[in-house]
Amino acid sequence: MAALGERATPQWWRTQFLTDIGLRTLTRVFPRTAAAAALNSVVIAARDDHDKRIGIGRRRYHLFRLPSNTEHALASQLTTTAFTARMTDIVSIGRDDLIHQIATMAHGRDEARADGPVRIGSTSNIGRDGIERLAVEYHHSFETNRRAFPYFDDVAGGV
Repeated sequence: MAALGERATPQWWRTQFLTDIGLRTLTRVFPRTAAAAALNSVVIAARDDHDKRIGIGRRRYHLFRLPSNTEHALASQLTTTAFTARMTDIVSIGRDDLIHQIATMAHGRDEARADGPVRIGSTSNIGRDGIERLAVEYHHSFETNRRAFPYFDDVAGGV
């Protein structure tokens, strides 16, 4: 999703870290951790964008602001060889292929039609079902160029 935000027209966030040029530039500065630096940089921009629309606090979480234990677990994966290879693959493929990958993650679900902030479940659903729900919302957003900001919270009924 982070790479697609850079490639959307208009861009969802004004970064170019997850492009071939961006990754090559970061490799000069961070030769062993360029992929992690690129993703972290884009996540900061995407987090700020989502926070402005969803809000911060009240135990609300979105793809770019997850519970701290989840973020720590993911952070440990950012320096692996497999992660670096996957980021290189993502950078090299086009927008349409990235959208297709999100559609695959959505497993054919296509019920999303919301714009703006949309509650997609409680924080207990952040696992596999939550990833599928995020994919459904973001797939629709990139296909229609209408921005949805899916989030999880623990408030009954959400906003």
